Amino acid sequence: MDSLQIISVCSFNCRSFKNSIHAIHELCVKHDVVLLQEHWLLPFELSLLNTVHSDFLSTGLSAIDTSVDILVGRPYGGTAIQYRKCLAD
Repeated sequence: MDSLQIISVCSFNCRSFKNSIHAIHELCVKHDVVLLQEHWLLPFELSLLNTVHSDFLSTGLSAIDTSVDILVGRPYGGTAIQYRKCLAD
């Protein structure tokens, strides 16, 4: 019989990833999946999501379009999912 694994998930409106990195780290310690909203990262900054906790992987989307010379889109927004590496197996 297969054993069930309980996965802990939380959602956090961080209102700036850079200002909330310590709080996000603590959420990673306590949960298996962390859903982030309002990270306010530019597309080229999304790699910062992988620096929060060494046991976590992440994927995210920015709300800002940098494909033109000026920033287009809301200066706020963005979503991301952080999850334990063992869940990727």
